[in-house]
Amino acid sequence: MKPPRGALLLAVCLAVTGLLAACASVPYIPVEEGSRVVVRLYEPKGADGRQVELALANESYPELADLYSTRRADANLKRAPDRLVGELLASLDGAGLGVYGRRGAPDDPRGSRGYLFVDHDGVRTLFDEPPPGSDPEERKAYILMKLIMNEYYSHVGSKQYIDNPAGHDIFEGTR
Repeated sequence: MKPPRGALLLAVCLAVTGLLAACASVPYIPVEEGSRVVVRLYEPKGADGRQVELALANESYPELADLYSTRRADANLKRAPDRLVGELLASLDGAGLGVYGRRGAPDDPRGSRGYLFVDHDGVRTLFDEPPPGSDPEERKAYILMKLIMNEYYSHVGSKQYIDNPAGHDIFEGTR
């Protein structure tokens, strides 16, 4: 016996409502349209021995509107939806950025020490990589924030301006 059509519709509506409620409950710090937010993770040496730099800016950051249409030396900086950047900020805060971070910017942005840096409309918070032998909870918090940043960064797509006039040649002969 088939369930009544109305009961099936009600079940689907309840399921969708539950999903929407779950999505709406993700903590976030409000990032207003037109705000200027950049979150940057810098590691002087990654697992492969090379420098790692990941940066996410909110999508409505006014000066970055043409980010993907101008030539850049690298593609480290990505734009992410304002809401997602707000969720990243809340995740970092929940991991301890407010506890272990300090006001200010990196003294040497490409130095020999790693850091996580947040600039939210001119309010700058820096969490330097704790040295070996420092408070284990602080080291755990830093590692957790690196993982959080990597997770958000890797799931945000990016475009890159390419200056390659001969690039169309790869399509020759494919017709």
